[in-house]
Order: sequence, then structure tokens, then C-alpha cells
Amino acid sequence: MDLGYEKASFFYRLIDELGNNRVFSFIYKKYMNQIGLEENETVLDFGSGSGAGSRHLAKKLYKLNGHLTCVDISEFWMKKAKARMRHYDNVDFWVGQLPELLLDEKSFDVIYIFYALHEVQKELRSGVVSEFFRILKNDGRLLIKEPQRENDGMSVNEIEELMISNGFYKDSCVMSKGTYSAVYKKRKIKSNK
Repeated sequence: MDLGYEKASFFYRLIDELGNNRVFSFIYKKYMNQIGLEENETVLDFGSGSGAGSRHLAKKLYKLNGHLTCVDISEFWMKKAKARMRHYDNVDFWVGQLPELLLDEKSFDVIYIFYALHEVQKELRSGVVSEFFRILKNDGRLLIKEPQRENDGMSVNEIEELMISNGFYKDSCVMSKGTYSAVYKKRKIKSNK
């Protein structure tokens, strides 16, 4: 199946519109209600794709006076996301590789990753996770949900290694129905004073 970073096949666009955006919309909505967003939070949606899940985040953050930043490498899918969230003025859209976007240091309360990190080329993953650490506020949290299927996803060990080697610690996790969900936080750096 062609994910189509620049232009998706008709079949994949149909799956996105009917499946992701309509039939399975409740999955995104349910997950958004579980992540505990608070007033005035800034959230980065990494790998936002067509905005099928992001639109639920935008709506929830709008009610909480929060802000959403969507990041994806595909201009094609970002155009879809912009169209889906055209009624929300609390959303920014960035196209490109995260480390190259030069987002402000410690500017996000939450980094949200829904089935996206495994799509990053293996040799680029550590740089992306390092950038997560740089742009996340000291008391922020990184929420990740990744598939654990044989031919799709990343192993729990790889995710944990990436996070720990880049300064995060695991706050909580759950394995359910072939999916790994976890919350990571930044390790506190001790000063030598």
C-alpha cells in the first residue's frame, strides 16, 4: 500500500477518508479523552498525516485554550490536515523533518505520537527523539502509541532504548491488542552546585 508522502493512491485516500476519518474516528477520540490535556497546553502532534486524529486534538485544545502544532513530512497530507481543521485558529502546520524545523526549545507541554515513529527511517530515529527532548518543557510529557505487529511498528525494546538514550524515562505504559502505549518524561539533570 502506498502511503504516498507526496501523492497517495486512490485506494489509500479512500481508506483515509472512510476508515481513519469516519469509521475509526472513535478510536482517536477515545484516546484523546485518555491523555489528560489541561488548560493552556501546547501540544506537538508528530506525524499528523491527514489530520484524522489531529482534528480531535484541535477541538479538545480549543475548548481548553490550548494550541496544537502539527508536523509531517508530506505536503500532500498536510493539505488534507489543514482542510480538516480549517475551523480551528489554534493550530499551526509545519512540513519537514522535525530536527530541521528548528522549533523553539522547551516550547511544548505534550508531544503526541500516534503510530508515526516507526515510519521514520531507522537511522533518523535517534535524532528525532533527541529533538523531542530539546523542544519538550522540563515538566512535559511525551505520549507514544505504536503498533507491535510483525511487519508493522517498532519493538518495545527499541522504543525504550531510543527514549532512555535520549534522556527520557518511562512514567507509565500499557500493552493492549498489539499496541504499545506509554508516557515518557524528561530526566532531571542534576546541577553541580
